[in-house]
Amino acid sequence: MTPEIDRLHSALRRSPITLFVQRLIPLTKGTQGGCFEVLLRSKTEVTPIAAPQAMLKAAVEAGLGSMIDRRVLTTLIGWLVRNSDAWQEGTLFTVNLTETALHDENFLRFIELCLAKSSLPKGTIGFEIDVPTALKPGINIALVAAGLHRLHCPLVLDDFALRTECIDLLRLPGVRYIKLAPATTARMRTDKLSQAAITAMVQMARVLGMHTVAKRVDSDTEQEWLNALGVDFIQSNSQAAPVAIESLERRATPARQEPV
Repeated sequence: MTPEIDRLHSALRRSPITLFVQRLIPLTKGTQGGCFEVLLRSKTEVTPIAAPQAMLKAAVEAGLGSMIDRRVLTTLIGWLVRNSDAWQEGTLFTVNLTETALHDENFLRFIELCLAKSSLPKGTIGFEIDVPTALKPGINIALVAAGLHRLHCPLVLDDFALRTECIDLLRLPGVRYIKLAPATTARMRTDKLSQAAITAMVQMARVLGMHTVAKRVDSDTEQEWLNALGVDFIQSNSQAAPVAIESLERRATPARQEPV
């Protein structure tokens, strides 16, 4: 380990972090369960809720990305265990995986040990992998997906598009959600080909027992279009912005009754 990487390693261990969650909003009535994407935020007085992009980029470039993934996972599991009243069984919390974690042959074993120690219900923790990363040479995504499936950890494919190499990823075991590439949904109101592509992805997902998610949806009109095209969920900063995970605990606490 070079002195530069050693300093980065030490900084990552010391850096205070907090977890935020963003809820996926169902577009169809009667959708069971719930899903939250877990987001890493820096915990400093200067930027108390900012995503630590510089830290993440430096860590991934130095091959230390899985170290951050491990911190996020252990922090999340610890919170879920301590606050079991704040979430319902059947709720899914998904953690984004860096490219480094996908190369780390010990990472799956780490997940297994964490889950075994926590005794959380199966399927509570899932993992999100963006399609461009999954398709990079040298990443055995089939091996990773099989390992996560064995551990009952659902898989989310992010930035999914109607391309042959993307469609092949739907053969992976354990895929539950596919998040559509924003470039496709952004053109749906004016481009019939984009409408056809969304409809095709929705139908494929339904046949395979998966759900579709549209990201960056900020208007009621967009939501109406996506609903008409059959998309199951939206991820929207305007309708369900990321919140500190501790807010789930506050929502689960019954309101105090004032004496009459």
